[in-house]
Amino acid sequence: MLHSALTAFVLVTAIILLAQSVTSLMQTLYIWDTPERIRAAGRPKRYLPPKHGFTVLLPARHEAEVIGETLRRLGEAQYPRELVELLVICTADDYATIAAAEDAKGRHGLEQVRVVVLQGEPGKSRAMNLGLAEARFELVTIFDSEDDVSPEIFSIVDTIYQQRTVDVLQCGVQLMDHDSHWFSGHNVLEYFFWFKSRMHYFAKEGAVPLGGNTVFFRAEDLREVGGWDEHGLTEDADLGIRLSLAGRRFEVMYDAQHVTREEVPHSTGAFVKQRTRWNQGFLQILRKGEWLKLPSARKVVLIGSVLIAPSFMAVVIASAPLFIIIGATTKLPVLVSLLSFAPLLLAVVMLLTSIVGLYEFGRDQGIRISPFRYLLLVLSFIPYQGLLMVSAVRAMTRELAGSRGWEKTVHTGQHRLGAQGAQPVPAPVLAPVTSPVPVMIAEAS
Repeated sequence: MLHSALTAFVLVTAIILLAQSVTSLMQTLYIWDTPERIRAAGRPKRYLPPKHGFTVLLPARHEAEVIGETLRRLGEAQYPRELVELLVICTADDYATIAAAEDAKGRHGLEQVRVVVLQGEPGKSRAMNLGLAEARFELVTIFDSEDDVSPEIFSIVDTIYQQRTVDVLQCGVQLMDHDSHWFSGHNVLEYFFWFKSRMHYFAKEGAVPLGGNTVFFRAEDLREVGGWDEHGLTEDADLGIRLSLAGRRFEVMYDAQHVTREEVPHSTGAFVKQRTRWNQGFLQILRKGEWLKLPSARKVVLIGSVLIAPSFMAVVIASAPLFIIIGATTKLPVLVSLLSFAPLLLAVVMLLTSIVGLYEFGRDQGIRISPFRYLLLVLSFIPYQGLLMVSAVRAMTRELAGSRGWEKTVHTGQHRLGAQGAQPVPAPVLAPVTSPVPVMIAEAS
């Protein structure tokens, strides 16, 4: 009886794992399937005369070190200033960030900057909903306070909206500091594969768990679906699902030169907290159940597999040694015994894909990847899977305990060192602030 149960357990689990892994690999490599897909994914060859206006939402909490440089760079965008407004959304008690944003506005002559103060409890989704209520232009986008944004991004997006029938446009986001921590190479590659390839697959299917920034929306569409969920921890994926339900058309643009550049979390603990938040947000979306209303079984399965993947992979990682032990020590049917080694085989495939991906990332960004970084990628592969498992278990524990507070990721501007050794621009030295400088104050609806 025990033998039959072991056989059934290994067989069923291995088949599920193989199906999930093959699907994930297909999505990871989707963009490289044909040269035409790569060409179609890039930016327009020429830009049309500016037509659309943009409202940029910059939710910022305790970001005095980086917000000024972000505003300076956005102010250098190669697009008419009168067609771009930059809304920095801060909580009323965040005097330092407010002062840093006002300092950057005055220092760099950024008349298109408005600082909007969020009263009451902090929250990224609350901040963005407040910004949406204040938006003057028809296209709305979000950038994080530490983002380095291409000066051509508005011209690219404006042209795409003029040339194609598109409601939501997800542009590329890329972590840059691949050599800052022992885990950073893996983290960089997750972004690389997600935005360069997998997002295109989701857009083709019409069911898209959006990324957190550099997404462009029509303001009317956001208002129609009620904006961002103020109680969720992955408001971006949730919004993408609701816009998919509303039948909006998605496009994805990834051009290595024009990605929005970001940084890896500054420590192992910060990475675990960030990934916990994402995984817990996926569990919240699963629990809400709106994804089950997608118009086809294919879309439901696609989104469901994305949402359940972190928890599923945590179980797989934890049970992988058990699988191998069972296969090596138990008399099982030959096929089942071979299938028990599926986790090991898939791990090897994932690692080889990562090695090739790191080379592709370096070539795309014009960065020389040292042999040591390839070696470290191999040596840290298993420990990194352990981090993912810890994050997934922590997310499940927090969700079951009803602990849904936002664990903020600290930003240091590490990615602004750049591939060519450029030094980051320091934050301005500000006098102590005891009360907010005069800014626009508003209540979230």
